[in-house]
Amino acid sequence: MTRKLLACLMFAVLLIPAVRTTQAAPRKIDISPLAGRIIELVNVQRMAAGLPPVTVNPTLMVEAQRFSAVQADLGRLSHRGNDGTTAGQRFTRAGYNWRNYGENLAAGQTTAERVVAAWMTSPTHRGVILHAQMTEIGIGHTWRAADPSRYMNYYALEVARPR
Repeated sequence: MTRKLLACLMFAVLLIPAVRTTQAAPRKIDISPLAGRIIELVNVQRMAAGLPPVTVNPTLMVEAQRFSAVQADLGRLSHRGNDGTTAGQRFTRAGYNWRNYGENLAAGQTTAERVVAAWMTSPTHRGVILHAQMTEIGIGHTWRAADPSRYMNYYALEVARPR
């Protein structure tokens, strides 16, 4: 694979509706500077499109971080967890009561600006970020030092609207 291809490897999924019945209690969470910058850039894009900003949800932050680590462990991107679950199933298991959700994954980008730019140049990823129904966000980033796939950086963006 070329370095350019590595820098642009990413996936997106946008799934809507299903009834969910549990909601986890909010947790306080520290946001890394990288995750904070990605959230800021996502909200710049949303505001430019006339959409309200998304707000950080602690459950989505934990799940995004956990899932970026799963991707790094796999050395590739997949919307299916290592146990075969979808993002919606993982959110439900974590206690997030969702109405709609979307997920963007990326690998190889070295800065917040590059990962958001890559997502915004892809119609599917852009659609997840600019989906009007989404109100909450979680960002995960995992760096894998000795990555056989040579991506090194794995990202997960989780957006949702609670029920």
